[in-house]
Amino acid sequence: MISKRLAAILLILGPIITVIAAFTGPLGPEIDWGDTQAVLGGLAQANTDMAKISFLILDVGLLMSVIGFRYFIVGMNSNDSVSNYSSIGGMLLIIGISVVLGEQFLYGAAAEAAAMPGGAGMGTAAAMWAGGQALGAGGTAVLFAGYALIGIAAFLSGAFNKILAILLAIAGIIGIAGPVSGNYTEVAIMIIPYLGGAIITLLIGILTLRSE
Repeated sequence: MISKRLAAILLILGPIITVIAAFTGPLGPEIDWGDTQAVLGGLAQANTDMAKISFLILDVGLLMSVIGFRYFIVGMNSNDSVSNYSSIGGMLLIIGISVVLGEQFLYGAAAEAAAMPGGAGMGTAAAMWAGGQALGAGGTAVLFAGYALIGIAAFLSGAFNKILAILLAIAGIIGIAGPVSGNYTEVAIMIIPYLGGAIITLLIGILTLRSE
């Protein structure tokens, strides 16, 4: 089990790293991720190595947040009244982040293929991008289902601030609804769980660190 201080630091740094990587990567918020042609054009113009590093850094940020929440999950697992929520939520976080890591790997491969001279790799890039989106939709839904259950468990047990617990659960539910309804690439919808979840996670980390 990780210490409370380490968990707090991970919950602070994780979302910061994730947001920076998302907004400074080869596919910024100005590109519609549902427009494959625009995406491949952006990847073709990007520095391939930097694009792959950006996707990797984004993964690191997400993983740090998941590890940070393990501190609360372990504590809630010993509480019989919420252990079902927390244990299943923790398992879903692990499964979800594992699938999302695969998503980012395929995006990196798509960036490499898109950068091939003369557009020779555009077909491969499109296939990799489509595969990444398919993995991403499923992995994201599972990941946010985990966050929703963790939020519910935290609210019922008082593991951390109850208002933030409710907001985490709400962000998780929206994060499930987006991919399930076929709106995984809709920025207007997915910005709520992604950016909202990052802010909530950051605040949980700050409050946890201050309570040391």
